[in-house]
Amino acid sequence: MPLVVLITIFAANVIFAAIIGVVSILAAEEFFSLGVKRSIGRPGRWFLAAVGGVSMSFLGGPVWVLGAAVFAAITLMTIEMLTASAEDALVRVAMGLGSILYCPLTLGFTIFMPRREVLLLFAIIWIGDSAAYYAGRALGRRPLAPTISPKKTVEGAIAGFIGSVVAGVIGGRWLLGGMRLDLIWISAVTAVAGQCGDLAESMLKRSAGVKDSSSVLPGHGGILDRLDSLFFAAPVFYWLLVP
Repeated sequence: MPLVVLITIFAANVIFAAIIGVVSILAAEEFFSLGVKRSIGRPGRWFLAAVGGVSMSFLGGPVWVLGAAVFAAITLMTIEMLTASAEDALVRVAMGLGSILYCPLTLGFTIFMPRREVLLLFAIIWIGDSAAYYAGRALGRRPLAPTISPKKTVEGAIAGFIGSVVAGVIGGRWLLGGMRLDLIWISAVTAVAGQCGDLAESMLKRSAGVKDSSSVLPGHGGILDRLDSLFFAAPVFYWLLVP
């Protein structure tokens, strides 16, 4: 976490975009592998997915994000249709398109944000996640979504929500230079989006029959496991806060 904060504060725009691109590549590969139960093989397929996210830093605005993502999606779909067997072509194409929407296209919104807003987003999500984890362990009694993630509890979700709102208000005063009442509801909506992202990733793993999205981070699972909340929260936070 300290390294992520330092990179967010000090990295040049091109370096920051490149890092987001690399993370997007790894996340897209994990997402695709959840669907096909194996590595996707050639890097070109998931590299195209990352292009849809990182290219936004050079193309000037959200309207270009859609264009880049559509181009990547068409290219990816063409490759899959030409190389996949008839039996699994539909699944592979769907997972490829999903990897574009779920990973680089959502994480890419952080490239558009001023760095102070990115730090505030991280604070809202990470403090909320920590509050949910510890409160859930200490106080959790009622399961939140037992068929998706049996260990998540209603009490943990409430604590995470409160932690995110507090982090947003206090962090906003420090990072944005003043008290802003709109950060109460912005943080609240972002917190809900983040928890939905967490549950969505848990559902994907349960569907694939795996505990972790990968083992790329020893002891912590995969990129999807660490950033699941951000995939939903980043675009929501961007549209609510950034003018």
